[in-house]
Amino acid sequence: MRVPRRGTFLRIALMPLVVWALYALKANVWFRLYPAIMVSLALASFAVSLWRTPLVEVFARGMGESLDERGVEYCRRVTVVWTVFLALHLAVTLATVFASREVWAVYNGCLAYVLMGALFAGEWLYRRRIRHG
Repeated sequence: MRVPRRGTFLRIALMPLVVWALYALKANVWFRLYPAIMVSLALASFAVSLWRTPLVEVFARGMGESLDERGVEYCRRVTVVWTVFLALHLAVTLATVFASREVWAVYNGCLAYVLMGALFAGEWLYRRRIRHG
């Protein structure tokens, strides 16, 4: 696994401070772009991992799973599903930047998390079913 370049974590940690500073300066569009920036980072991580070790495989191995060839392929397919989901999610997130404040808040503050949770839970239930059934 590749080690992140020096300063990567610091830049990510400082991003919320930059966004809040822009908000304080009344740069409202920049504040509303924060979720899109975060989704972009996640999307890039999942997408790039498809050319190396799929991120879901990294997570599975990090949790102590021993994966056979079928397991590795399953992890790759789940990584593709997350990549597609995050691409669609990014499109909606960017669209809400230009929608009303209420639409932006409902989607980015609630619905996005419900959708991610539903995908996570659905995959977990599916995985349990195919492993035990």
